[in-house]
Amino acid sequence: MDPQAFGVQQGPGEPAPPPPAGRRSPGRVAAAVLVPVVALAAVGIGFVISGGSASYDAGAEPGSGAASGDVAARAAWRSASADQILPAQIHREGTEVYYRLAVDPDESCAQLPSAFVKALGPGGCEHVVQATYLDSTESVVATVGLVAVGGSAAERQALFQNWTADSYARQYTMMPSTYPVRASLASGFGDAQRIAWKSAITDDGSYLAFTVSGFADGRLGPTAAAFDLGSESELQSDSPPVQVADDLSGVIMTDISALYPAGNGTQE
Repeated sequence: MDPQAFGVQQGPGEPAPPPPAGRRSPGRVAAAVLVPVVALAAVGIGFVISGGSASYDAGAEPGSGAASGDVAARAAWRSASADQILPAQIHREGTEVYYRLAVDPDESCAQLPSAFVKALGPGGCEHVVQATYLDSTESVVATVGLVAVGGSAAERQALFQNWTADSYARQYTMMPSTYPVRASLASGFGDAQRIAWKSAITDDGSYLAFTVSGFADGRLGPTAAAFDLGSESELQSDSPPVQVADDLSGVIMTDISALYPAGNGTQE
């Protein structure tokens, strides 16, 4: 995808996020997404900017029952507005706010770790969209992603039953990569800066959300060996804000679950 397809958009009355710092990204970056609030482009990405409906051809006529429900589930991410899935701002408890810095133009499943893809089972991954956020204190950064799962309804239901989010959160090889954002406080947020991650899945297995978080000052996260100990002894004493940010995956999952009847429950 051409990064130039991504336009800059800030809604009227929206508070501007904290100003970006002038550092450069060490990893994958999108050349044209350098300001805090970025809209997903309508061309080449599954979301609709205006909030209108996008057509979806699942190879079957609309009907009723399980088959129709499955078609609706598979179409949900394509017909949603950008801000319904990866909103410009995510408000948490009290005054806690996370601001979207940029959306990753790479939507391929190839960017996911092989262990993550293997855990998806026979349905596998069909599509990934992700964005990086900065919290209102300018201390925590997080890459938040949504995976559209492939396969049959039965395969996706089996994935829901087998996905062990808590166990996977303690496996370094399962942790998705970060999305650094050039010329922002997330420019130094590379894989070495990952401190924690978490995932959530809809109860029909159609969608899986993840969050990878770390500090905006570029401090290193735990090594693979330390991470896999499972005791959390590798976490710094000031890590709670980062661990709280991991719950953003649950917020994204709630948003996608609300878009179709079969997805009204999640597992974290």
